[in-house]
Amino acid sequence: MKKRWMKLLSLGLAAVVMGSLLAGCGDGTGKDADGKVKLKISFVKAGFGDEWLKATCDAYTKEHPNVTFELDGDADMTVKIGTRLEAGVDVPDIAMVLGTNWQQYAAKGYLADLTELYNSQMENGTLHDKIIKENQEVGKYAGKYYMVPWADVCNGFIYKEKLFRENGWKVPATVDEMFTLMDAMKAKGVTPFAFGGKVISYWDFPVLAWWAQYEGQEGMREFLKMESPEVYKQDGRLKALQIFEKIINDKTNYVEGAMGMDHTQSQMAFIQGKAAMIPMGAWFESEMRNSLPEEFQAKIMLAPAVTGAKMTNVSVCTSADMMFIPKKSKNVETAMDFLKFMCEDEMLKLFTKYTATPRPFDYDAADVDGLSEFGKSVISAWQSANKVYMYSDNPVYFMKYFYWPFAGAPYSRIQIGDETAQEAFDNDYNFAKDKWNETREELGLS
Repeated sequence: MKKRWMKLLSLGLAAVVMGSLLAGCGDGTGKDADGKVKLKISFVKAGFGDEWLKATCDAYTKEHPNVTFELDGDADMTVKIGTRLEAGVDVPDIAMVLGTNWQQYAAKGYLADLTELYNSQMENGTLHDKIIKENQEVGKYAGKYYMVPWADVCNGFIYKEKLFRENGWKVPATVDEMFTLMDAMKAKGVTPFAFGGKVISYWDFPVLAWWAQYEGQEGMREFLKMESPEVYKQDGRLKALQIFEKIINDKTNYVEGAMGMDHTQSQMAFIQGKAAMIPMGAWFESEMRNSLPEEFQAKIMLAPAVTGAKMTNVSVCTSADMMFIPKKSKNVETAMDFLKFMCEDEMLKLFTKYTATPRPFDYDAADVDGLSEFGKSVISAWQSANKVYMYSDNPVYFMKYFYWPFAGAPYSRIQIGDETAQEAFDNDYNFAKDKWNETREELGLS
């Protein structure tokens, strides 16, 4: 989804967004005109759309007729919610946003404590137990839980399945096989990749996967502990960037004008047959549903394996899509009950049915009726994937450095020749090393 992996800058001021109402206007007491509890949900309306949320709200209302909903959707909600929390104005009962520095909100007392929700009983154990193991602590800050993971990711490359089948091309298992395939494509006049230079961080999907493959799960855990700047010297980081560099340095590998495209334009170039593959994730189909020809056939592949990989079949989540309850919510108890309801098997499957995307919970996502062939490929890849979550409870990471500390994702700089992969790698390490003690002191960690 758009802006899922980018560092989000806080805005000084943001306009108050008027949401589309599914219930009558209330009086500021958290109830509607009929005296029913009204839950206001402010959410990112982008790749997932809102059909799934409307269906979930309808299902909850059938069981709780005393509750109505006001849905406030905005593609830029991730940024705008921070301003609302800071100002204490137009604060919803539930926020559903993409990756942001929610720990700051928790530290400032803006978020309701969800520890009780995490300890509440579900079908088989607690809500905490129902979250897949690798992601169970993502909502924890200073010993308490403040957010619930919303959507999980499955990413790598989307490919044109029909084109592969017609040409007898196999999905590459290794990076070497990928480069051989790219040559075969170009020999037949097919451009291997589409991508958008305006959202070039989409390349994080395969690049971080190649890094994680090489370092293994334990290596990524060591990185995310952020115990010293030496973590930025992991060999997997350099090898991953060098694969990207090899792709991007040959302009015949991607569509003409790619650097001027945004996410929609690049996805349209892919749909229109200008390229065979695109770095992308599970939300592709729901985001582009209105533009897909009826006969269009696409599937997802996880990033092929880098030479020397300690693990393969990797999907990396760069930042958690999250749901939290502002402390100023007028309906905290009902909001918590709704979040729990959303995590029941039936509602998890409903989300997957509408979005072809999994949620990071223990449920049979493959047992969902009506999934397209693309959706089935997403769930199959996700279920088989070694999942890596770029989550750290170290403020050096989530407050300052993340995984590309020098100047953010280096892809554009490598493409235009301002940096080589080696220089980007060195710059990240040198920046972290030079600033490490200063950063820790600034964060009160010294």
